[in-house]
Amino acid sequence: MFSDRSYPRLLLLTLFVTVVATLLIAAGTSSASFGVYNSQWDGTAEVRTAAEAAGAQTTVVQNTSRYDRATPNETVAVVLSPTSTYDTRETEAVRSFVRGGGTLLVAEDYGAGGNELLSAVGAEARIDGTPLRDERQIGPSPAFPRADVVTNHTYTTTADELMLNHGSTVDPGSATVLATTSQYSYLDTNRNQELDNDEELMSRPVVTVESVGSGTVFVISDPSLFLNSMLDRSDNAAFLRAIVSAHETVLLDVSHTTALPPLVALRLLLQQSGLATFLGGCLSILALFALAKSPGVVSRIRTWRGQSPTATAPALSSEDVSAAVQRRHPDWDEERVTRVTDRLMKHRE
Repeated sequence: MFSDRSYPRLLLLTLFVTVVATLLIAAGTSSASFGVYNSQWDGTAEVRTAAEAAGAQTTVVQNTSRYDRATPNETVAVVLSPTSTYDTRETEAVRSFVRGGGTLLVAEDYGAGGNELLSAVGAEARIDGTPLRDERQIGPSPAFPRADVVTNHTYTTTADELMLNHGSTVDPGSATVLATTSQYSYLDTNRNQELDNDEELMSRPVVTVESVGSGTVFVISDPSLFLNSMLDRSDNAAFLRAIVSAHETVLLDVSHTTALPPLVALRLLLQQSGLATFLGGCLSILALFALAKSPGVVSRIRTWRGQSPTATAPALSSEDVSAAVQRRHPDWDEERVTRVTDRLMKHRE
């Protein structure tokens, strides 16, 4: 089926296709913790899936200017463990969104980005930042404390218990506490993963809600609650569904987290920017036009496929054709042979 000379070419083609496919997969997926395009245990792709399943319009926000185009009283913005600080212009966009009636959910554990954003929008609740452990009401280990829902709220009607994963606690201020740990929980201040004499056992808040302007701010002391691997723990998934199903639009704010995969970032840019879409279309048309006008392109493609650039027979002179006609028809006279030869040469031309 294949000649000996075709096997190296087939092997090279297979290697090329494999490399390209690998690069495309790597460029279109994420391995970053809390990544909305990370489907592994430490990603949050299920948050995006749950929002879409609830019928909400889901937008991955790479720039806070997107808040200005949202309808606040129909939208919830989700910020999970921001790794950098929102500048003045960015915080003003989020602040205007909240005070205009939007819902903001900030989930943070040990970083400073969450508290800085809460302060900028005018919320009173703050994340403590000290590791929380529980010796009794736990999941796989004391680092997975279970929290009881203690306040009836729109988002907690279908959830009785939440499970954290190496989370912290919330200092509520004047905010309403929605969920607390058991009385056997403690803050591991020296982070030795043990209960010491100076570490107090007591119930502690982990989820709060408060009004800011015309909007609402939720604070959760553990973004891991929304990890793909944690949504099947306790009532975490029900809590998430209640949040997204209560809104027509869900903004997944990744503007201050790990960068998106290149192909995803490009697709979102084309979707959210009319100018980028126009420029991309123009460049595509120009590339196709240049390819069509490039001399020898078809010939090179045929050569690469193992075909000759021209499929015509080798050129023959009139004497060669005349000799061939005489051999084929020895009984013809010279005049007839000449006439047929001339006709064949004109036909070839």
